[in-house]
Amino acid sequence: MELLHLQNRLQNIYELEMNHCIDDYLITDMKMADTRLQAAVKSRESLLVCQENDDLFLSLYLQQEILENLKFNGPGIHIHKGNINDFCLALEGTSHFVYLIWNASFQRSVTRLEMEIQAEIDKFIILAKYTCQRYVRPASAQLRSILFESVKYRAGLSDQECRRYRDANFFAGKYCRFLDSGNFLRDGLERELLKELRRFYRLNLKDKLRRINYPH
Repeated sequence: MELLHLQNRLQNIYELEMNHCIDDYLITDMKMADTRLQAAVKSRESLLVCQENDDLFLSLYLQQEILENLKFNGPGIHIHKGNINDFCLALEGTSHFVYLIWNASFQRSVTRLEMEIQAEIDKFIILAKYTCQRYVRPASAQLRSILFESVKYRAGLSDQECRRYRDANFFAGKYCRFLDSGNFLRDGLERELLKELRRFYRLNLKDKLRRINYPH
């Protein structure tokens, strides 16, 4: 699977213009990473960021096994039980990359919580609307259960990291329930869905949380 396919999908959904290609930042062997970034790798997927003055050093690390598990034939993304976890890792890394680069192009700082919230929403939207399922597509309620309720966090997380992931899961889950209950995911409402998603994407963290907690 080409990550550029996922990048283009996210750019189309959120109507983003970017001059950076994710393939130019992808590494699958940590020996290829900048030594300033290597120490940041803690999992099978990591967006590695180092800022020195006005310079931003960036790489996206994905284990080679993730990409190998996501090979598919045809124009769609075929998701099944054997690759959905790796798909979510690849999409999470791509989401982080796109969100960071796009905000940086406007000299907007972002928090890790923002990036995690957006990545969780991106997983739900892509899986619910824009993938070709090899098996029966799960209902949106079932998908929300998979992504936001049946969640396990990797061992070794610090208390701060664990709290950030749990907060991101909670807020993203609440927003996706709003999308679902508002019928944004129903066939024929593509324009309304994209309008809502694009508006939300451009909010800062404070306004995102306000939108999540007071959606109407």
